[in-house]
Amino acid sequence: MTSRDRRRVLRALAAAPLALACGAGAASPARPRLLVLVFLYGGNDAYNTWVPYTEPRYYQWRPNIAVPRDAVLKITDRHGFHPSFAPLAPAWEAREMAIIQGIGYPGGTQQHYRDIEVAFTAEDRDIIGEGWASRALSRRSQPDALADALALDLLDIREADPMGPFRGGRVGVIQVHHAAELLARQRIAGCAIETNAPGRARAERATRAVPPAIVKTRFPEDPLGLAMRAAVDLAMADPALPVIHVTLNGLDGDKHHSVDTHWKQNEYHGDALKRLAGSLAALRSAMIELGRWEDTLVATYDEFGRAPMENEDRGTHHGHASTHFVLGGRVRGGLVGEAPGLPNVHWIGGAAPTIDTRQLWSTVVSDWWGISAGGVFSRDYAKLPLLRA
Repeated sequence: MTSRDRRRVLRALAAAPLALACGAGAASPARPRLLVLVFLYGGNDAYNTWVPYTEPRYYQWRPNIAVPRDAVLKITDRHGFHPSFAPLAPAWEAREMAIIQGIGYPGGTQQHYRDIEVAFTAEDRDIIGEGWASRALSRRSQPDALADALALDLLDIREADPMGPFRGGRVGVIQVHHAAELLARQRIAGCAIETNAPGRARAERATRAVPPAIVKTRFPEDPLGLAMRAAVDLAMADPALPVIHVTLNGLDGDKHHSVDTHWKQNEYHGDALKRLAGSLAALRSAMIELGRWEDTLVATYDEFGRAPMENEDRGTHHGHASTHFVLGGRVRGGLVGEAPGLPNVHWIGGAAPTIDTRQLWSTVVSDWWGISAGGVFSRDYAKLPLLRA
């Protein structure tokens, strides 16, 4: 990142609004809107993504893995991006990127299986059989669409119902694990790896071509980049498709070689963030070319964050609060919430979340999809001021 690039981002910050913790939502959509869910499989390290570069304890507690202050893409007088996030500078400058700080689920166990259940169902009391997105989309299922939800790459770790946030049998879900195969065949039929019962019927009749959208944008050639390229083609082939799910994983399929960095974090984390930023930037560029960026919302999520202290293996253990990103042509760019602090706590855990992830999903359901969120979650959650009308 050059000094010129950093000056551009700082100028953009001066013009970008600070989002508050509450506010009115956008009106119900008058045309189909697409949600792209990006699952950071394994729990991303917020401290090395949204870097507290002026905090002495950050460098004290991370003597080997902290992002050097001079390398940070400085956004505020306290925080900045990991340098791998440079491709997203144009989205920030355009005020089309919101940074949601301190987000997570209260009472997390920091155990993958339990907390991933909570992330997919948005329920932390009794785990139920339906994902949060399935409960919402069942109120507006579109049987003529390719699917109610389509996933590219990994979706879930369960064998009984591996549908992630789309668990349950009321909406049609299709998982195409290998985006490269879909791009080559240009048909969903024959590419589906997992489906639920309604999704199986959709996949069997999805024989019409999914032609490549004609764009100048070049996508990264890694699995995430190819998934984003396929997402663009799917969105243009069927504008009524409400949600596409993609996953950031290790290049070899091992989440420990991506963002689940218990060891050798310097070897893997920066590359994972580079792939994430590059694929999101390409998605934005292509959707702008095609005139669909205003109708696209991108949200990252994971099961938990990372601890503020590095461990003996030069990695990080599981933690609580995280930082996530929402992008789109209708997004109110800026900061939401407060960044996770660096309290004097035991090295496992860190700061508790101050924004409940269900606030984000409630905003998506009601303000983006235009579906009543009443009853989708166990109680009502305050929405986040993320969207322009």
